Amino acid sequence: MRFFVLDPDHPEYENRPFEIPVHKIKSVKSSNGITETRVIIKQKIEIAGRSYAIDLSLTNRAEMRYPVLLGRRFLNKKFIVDVSTKFIFKQS
Repeated sequence: MRFFVLDPDHPEYENRPFEIPVHKIKSVKSSNGITETRVIIKQKIEIAGRSYAIDLSLTNRAEMRYPVLLGRRFLNKKFIVDVSTKFIFKQS
């Protein structure tokens, strides 16, 4: 699967395609209640100096506020989330 991480209008867009094997394809219900078929990839992320292997579903987020969302199943029992603060995603 070949994809771009950010929308071309995003200030940190690098016009660099990523290529990674498809882990699986599944139906996902979005927050607005619409079900769509999405490609799921395995990816390693690092948070606070620790690495985690996670599943990411790929979808077009060009019209959405955040380019990446972490699911509550991943966050559950690993992190305490302070919803009163804001974090800006910086791609390395």
